[in-house]
Amino acid sequence: MNSTKKQLAEMLTELQSRSRAQVILESVFLTLILSFLLAGNSMTLLVMLLNRRRRTITNMLVASLAVTDLCLGVFASTPLGPVVLVTSKWPFNDWICQFEGYICITLAAASIHTLVLMAVNRFFIIVKPSKYRRYFTKKKTIIMILMSWLYSMCAPLPYFLSGKKMVFHPSKFFCYLRIDSGAFGAAFLVAVYVGIPSCIIFYCYLRIFKTIRSHNNNLHLPDNGIDSVNVEEIKVARTLFVIVVCFNLCWAPVLLIDIVDTILGRYTFPREAYVAYTFLANISSALNPLIYGVLNKNFRNDYIKVLSCRCCYAQAAVEPKGLLGSANVLEIKPLRSRSLVVCQFSRDVISYEDSKWDWCVFFSVPAFVLSCYSTTTDIRKANLLTQNKRCRIKVQGLQSE
Repeated sequence: MNSTKKQLAEMLTELQSRSRAQVILESVFLTLILSFLLAGNSMTLLVMLLNRRRRTITNMLVASLAVTDLCLGVFASTPLGPVVLVTSKWPFNDWICQFEGYICITLAAASIHTLVLMAVNRFFIIVKPSKYRRYFTKKKTIIMILMSWLYSMCAPLPYFLSGKKMVFHPSKFFCYLRIDSGAFGAAFLVAVYVGIPSCIIFYCYLRIFKTIRSHNNNLHLPDNGIDSVNVEEIKVARTLFVIVVCFNLCWAPVLLIDIVDTILGRYTFPREAYVAYTFLANISSALNPLIYGVLNKNFRNDYIKVLSCRCCYAQAAVEPKGLLGSANVLEIKPLRSRSLVVCQFSRDVISYEDSKWDWCVFFSVPAFVLSCYSTTTDIRKANLLTQNKRCRIKVQGLQSE
């Protein structure tokens, strides 16, 4: 114990003796990572909030992972990490140190358990499609997500119940487990909260790979075990598999460092290794939205809509099914369960009444659209001129709210 305290004191001295250029470089790099983390995961959740067509069962798991990553940025990394790097010390009280250590372990466990649920979800939809609806309804998926979060919240409890506390690690620049925590430390967490989930993920994707390969080799057979699964589902499985691979690439060095330090009972690696440790853990959370954008066409289009509409004024074209020309909104009359929308089409006045909606959000002056989604409509182009309020685009018109 005295040895580890001495090592931590030496690390603190090393933290405080950095050059100004090193302080700026590390602080800016971490800030950039956290900016991508916050912006990307916020945009992922925003896309699902605004577009009901993205609220599928699989995307509920994607949303859970985005919430996990966002919470890591909001409650731990963003407000604390850059401050420590700039000030070269831990300027907060012990309670915040204990909270940071607890929340980091909880969110890391929640991330890997969400990846397990994603792998199991893909396993059933591709390998066992006939049983998919039995296990993966929206209600059951929500219960699975909540249970995985509750289980993850228990991850740090054995450590705390053993009477130990989190300590500030100057080279990692955040609070974490004591290296001499023994069976209730990193070794226990790795075995129970990483080892078993990793085995499940490996098994699921191995079966998925074998099923898809068998399907590709036997396309001439009428019954090959994957007929009920379309190409989109396989693409989704590929995207989620890439997320798992990137997660493992980022976290494998982290786990290796913890395992080696725990076995040897001392901090073995140089400061650069522990700095990379923290950077990799945050990069893992920032990568997921980028993966969605590159590999998933739907998410990519939604991201583009969200980003491009920030500089667009409140005019949106909704593609129709029928009439030609353009229509200007004259009046919106809210009803109890529907809304009457009066539009001017050429020289005629046309009204629509319906109760099926898709979301659209408007900001205050200068009014511009954050994102719009619509399916079919009888209006060729609806010019949403100065509706400086929240509203909805529905299948056949508009609704004020």
